[in-house]
Amino acid sequence: MFRSSTSDYQVLFEFEQPWFVSDLTFRRGSAEDDFKLGFQVKYDDECKSIEIEGFNDLDLISNLLQSEKVVISRELNTQREFGTICIECWEDGSYSEFWCSRAEL
Repeated sequence: MFRSSTSDYQVLFEFEQPWFVSDLTFRRGSAEDDFKLGFQVKYDDECKSIEIEGFNDLDLISNLLQSEKVVISRELNTQREFGTICIECWEDGSYSEFWCSRAEL
């Protein structure tokens, strides 16, 4: 992983294939507002909903849709108030990391 080795992380949610993103909703109230993203992951009859906000990289959306594995975690023991949620995506041997301010399951 590329995250700082001096921080601790609490995994909030993770999924990998055969789970997949079955529904995705992007929201933004105005040009100045943070992006908000709601999505569901599904496998067979089981479904989980996740909402994230406070991110600024729209590449996160395509990464969520294409990733083989996704891990959403909270950085612990940090002085930062924003950007403490890490979303890690793996696809075809590639790794991407995105940060946002809030994640709710």
